[in-house]
Amino acid sequence: MNRISRSTMSRQTYRPKDAGPHNTDLIRSMGVDTPDTTSFRQGRDWIRHQVCRHSAFSLVAFEAYQAGAEYIGYTRQEEYIKINFWLGGRHTTVLDGYGQFDHDRPEIFITAVPRELIKVDVLNRQTHTACVALCLLPEFFPLHMAMSVEELPQPLRAIVLPEDKPYAFHRFPLTPDLAAATRAILAAPFAVRRRALYTQAKAIELMCLLLEQMQADAGKSNAEHHSWVRYEAQLHDARELLVHRYTEAISLERICREVGLNRTTLTCGFRHLFGMSVHEFLHKVRMERAHELLLEDASSVSRVAEAVGYGHSCNFSTAFHAYFGCSPRGVSRKLL
Repeated sequence: MNRISRSTMSRQTYRPKDAGPHNTDLIRSMGVDTPDTTSFRQGRDWIRHQVCRHSAFSLVAFEAYQAGAEYIGYTRQEEYIKINFWLGGRHTTVLDGYGQFDHDRPEIFITAVPRELIKVDVLNRQTHTACVALCLLPEFFPLHMAMSVEELPQPLRAIVLPEDKPYAFHRFPLTPDLAAATRAILAAPFAVRRRALYTQAKAIELMCLLLEQMQADAGKSNAEHHSWVRYEAQLHDARELLVHRYTEAISLERICREVGLNRTTLTCGFRHLFGMSVHEFLHKVRMERAHELLLEDASSVSRVAEAVGYGHSCNFSTAFHAYFGCSPRGVSRKLL
């Protein structure tokens, strides 16, 4: 089973459309002020949501159908690591200041963020959402699984070990065993899920299956890594070429010629080594340089667009807003 690559979300500040000016009134703290049980039906819309809390973790079961407006939730994850076992539905995860990612298929995604960061969840309209979330504190592993955090496989160990929670977003395929375990939790009656022994057993089951998948995946990742080692110097050359010549309209074919790689090796190897595509990296370099130029001397938008390789300032402004969540003129005004 191949691992889905780590998301290369753009670093940006994002607020969902029509969220209104009262966002801060809606921000919840994970595991503290969410109701234990929510169940209602209004017209075609319905929600079944249950939070089963323990001292070191919470197990959350969630099913919903939204026929009308999008459902938007704002949460501070605090010290928790959140592991979503996603069975179905269209959903957007927004990590304020880092970017967003859309989910439209069964998968597992793991989030860890600095304590004060706001996580936004947007459930799309006209979709049946079904998922189970395991929200863990680091002490879950020694308390409930008799494991030290040093024994955990990557990338989980790198998320759990630091005292100050780092930003992390990882995705994995949902295996048939994990999908079956998730469905079993959703099928259980509310009264059964309230039992501490049941939720503890299910949390441990999910975590055991996920750790087994991660360990198997790590072996395959190592094999993939070794296959790219011979091209590492050329891939770094390609990266440096983009860093220094980002103003040019440079094609993949031209990069291949200059560093001596074929197209497949360049594109696959670059993503494996640097976690993003060639195009995504070039876009990142251009946007960050444009931001620097705007901060340095409040240059005109058209001059900055030209300086980072855009022929039309309107295309540049659109790309800049999508990346940073504000217009280039908004950055310039901060200097006045």
